[in-house]
Amino acid sequence: MKPSVAQPVKKRTKKIALWASIILFVAALLALTHDIILTNILAYKICKSDPQPKTFTKKTVEYPDSIYWEDNIYPGFNEKDRLLMIRNYLDGVHLKTMALNAPDGSIYLFTATEKDWQNSRDIKAYKREGNYFNMLSVEAKVIAERGINFTRQTMPQLNYSVTFNPVSLTPFQRRYLWSDEVKIVDNKTDEVLAYNRRLMRRWYLLMPDIGIGRQYYYPHAMCGMSSYAGFDQRVFVFYKTVSHHPAHMGITRDLFKKLN
Repeated sequence: MKPSVAQPVKKRTKKIALWASIILFVAALLALTHDIILTNILAYKICKSDPQPKTFTKKTVEYPDSIYWEDNIYPGFNEKDRLLMIRNYLDGVHLKTMALNAPDGSIYLFTATEKDWQNSRDIKAYKREGNYFNMLSVEAKVIAERGINFTRQTMPQLNYSVTFNPVSLTPFQRRYLWSDEVKIVDNKTDEVLAYNRRLMRRWYLLMPDIGIGRQYYYPHAMCGMSSYAGFDQRVFVFYKTVSHHPAHMGITRDLFKKLN
């Protein structure tokens, strides 16, 4: 009895269906994981390239007297940021002069003495009544109102500078990664006291940003120190700890849209 013609056709159909299923499965898997594969390949190459090491601290400074912070990423410190920086750093003892670049390109310079924080210190020491944090805000605003506006050309040279800069990536690399650097320099000697270059990846398709929100990049760096908010504390050890960091320190969805 001759074999039925339908049997080979059924076998071919099953093979085609099997291969079609395999191809669809592989395509779906690659669609969901291609960003993981490309991100890690690109990150490996970037993290292995110079400069090496990407994070270091040579020395600490307890009495810097004057520091200039320049943020070229957001860019600049807005009014809210400037008040927080005054609260966090400008104690009038370790740091007496602070300069900050603003979004409009100008430079704000602030000075303070120990007396400017006398009321909040008295409250903290229970020498007078009042809300400690509210008083800090009031004192910071008084200092801010005394600020002097300069340009880059007219501002005085301060003892140290802290600069935040984006690191150039190719358009293809920027689809998956973000890189920035922090450099702390002794302006008297041009010595780099500390440096951090970090590489941040996008949230993977298989692991979207659900819990944090508005963070376009995963919070842990693929190389370098994960957060540059507070990196300068490694050098300027007098840092006055409070519960807030300047708002510009985060890399948000708005910043991503602006830079891409």
